Amino acid sequence: MDNNGNHPVLGLICARGGSKGVPGKNIKEFCGKPLIAWAIECAKACAEITDVVVSTDDEEIAKVAKAYGADVPFIRPPELARDDTKQIDAIAHALSFLKDQGHHYSAVVLLQPTCPLRLPEDITGALRLLNETNSDTVISVTEEEGVMLSTFYDLDRNNEATLMFPASKEGTLRQDYNAIYRRCGLVYVLKPDYVLSEHVLYGSKVSAYIVPKRRSFDIDCHFDWELTEWLLQKQLQEKQ
Repeated sequence: MDNNGNHPVLGLICARGGSKGVPGKNIKEFCGKPLIAWAIECAKACAEITDVVVSTDDEEIAKVAKAYGADVPFIRPPELARDDTKQIDAIAHALSFLKDQGHHYSAVVLLQPTCPLRLPEDITGALRLLNETNSDTVISVTEEEGVMLSTFYDLDRNNEATLMFPASKEGTLRQDYNAIYRRCGLVYVLKPDYVLSEHVLYGSKVSAYIVPKRRSFDIDCHFDWELTEWLLQKQLQEKQ
């Protein structure tokens, strides 16, 4: 526990330098500041988070992260920053390093820099859900309205179509389907000991924190960038 009797919570931001969809996106200017700055400032604005750490292989990203108040206690090894590196490997590396330095956390909040629409209350809500449900993992999801499983097809090389979900029925009314939720990268909350012992991102009990679709977008390409920047501008205007 910290000096106030609270259980420390780590805000972890993984940001490698080799982005392909939008080159250099983590430090590219987005609504007036580097993209990664939005994740750092959101984490620092959340009262529950005690430490904000950035894991990166890139010295320039590290420099920008420090300028916005994050800690960068290590430079991630190149073998953990390749295109095929699994996210769990980078998370486990950060947790192991911090544990070796004497830092112990009750939870780690993973904040992807490519989701700049999150709010501090999203972090608070996800942490509360972890504690209330005693889950191993909390993920953020958003409802996909109007999705009908009977409209999804798998195509072979000759474009012959086969239903991806054969149990769904043609002609079923949209309102007769149960709500469908899509995982988004806004916030993940994990238990550090579980991550280190099982080396998995998703535990045996996973709970979902629901966010509005307008905050659920993740930047993977230039179109995502333009759309999300427009949405953030509207979000900022509504706060004024």
